Amino acid sequence: MIKLTAVINTKNEEKNIEDCLKSVEFIDEIVVVDMESQDNTVKLAKKYTKNIFNHKDVGYVEPARSFALNKVKSGWVLLIDADERVPLQLKKQIKDIIKNPEADAYLIARKNIIFDKWIKGAGWWPDYQVRLFKKGSVSWNKEIHSQPKLKGEVKKLPAEEKLSLIHYNYQTVQQFVERLNRYTDVQSSEIQNYDKIDSDAFQLVSAFGDEFLKRMFATKGLALGAQGVSLSFLQAFYQTTLAIKKWELKEFKTNGQELEADVLSALNRFKSGLSYWIADWQIKHTTGLTQIYWKLRRYLKI
Repeated sequence: MIKLTAVINTKNEEKNIEDCLKSVEFIDEIVVVDMESQDNTVKLAKKYTKNIFNHKDVGYVEPARSFALNKVKSGWVLLIDADERVPLQLKKQIKDIIKNPEADAYLIARKNIIFDKWIKGAGWWPDYQVRLFKKGSVSWNKEIHSQPKLKGEVKKLPAEEKLSLIHYNYQTVQQFVERLNRYTDVQSSEIQNYDKIDSDAFQLVSAFGDEFLKRMFATKGLALGAQGVSLSFLQAFYQTTLAIKKWELKEFKTNGQELEADVLSALNRFKSGLSYWIADWQIKHTTGLTQIYWKLRRYLKI
């Protein structure tokens, strides 16, 4: 009986697939579902497993992920992407769990390497994902970025580097922008009722402002240097692009208010939030009277 199956979805991953497969060679069986790769991904994967299946490339992974899970025969599943690796201590932990499970599904933290740096903030750590689970206890909808449905008890592995999947995420800005455009196309195309789209000038500005403040300050992207600052802007740009594409579906109609008033209202809201977070940052980096001054500024949001 197969105790553990690694499930990997691929598309044009010839640069990653072998290192990924080497990191899961300790597993009983490997299932690869390829989405119409145009490179040597499938050829390389055949060196490690005969269980290779094809799935139509729909531009995102969720439908192919559900298809791949149906190919698992029995036991437990380790779901892993081609740009991820299983480090030694995590391998040992997984083996121990399979021998004496205490839950039906486990969330594993991911160590995201973005622009050649481990991103420990800006919402990227611990980045828990449901990756180890009993067959049948986890399923995905077909919508992009949908959250998995869970059955039974769920536990988290400790958010420690040695027990985290290594994820070689966005390596270049170009890669981020390419995925951004593809994903936002899919997300906007999934909308069924355009009349109910809550997207106008106010939502457009808020989409940027809310995401930027969260990434830059609330989740400490500013403390991560150039990569953290860049990611904060890029992720705010993602939400802005999605809001614009939704607005485009409504032919750029507003909700009955003046465009200028809408924009100014949203900008004032962003200004207030930005003032608060700038003051909050200064409080943490000053002392004495200067710190008192910034505490007052934070309270007043000016």
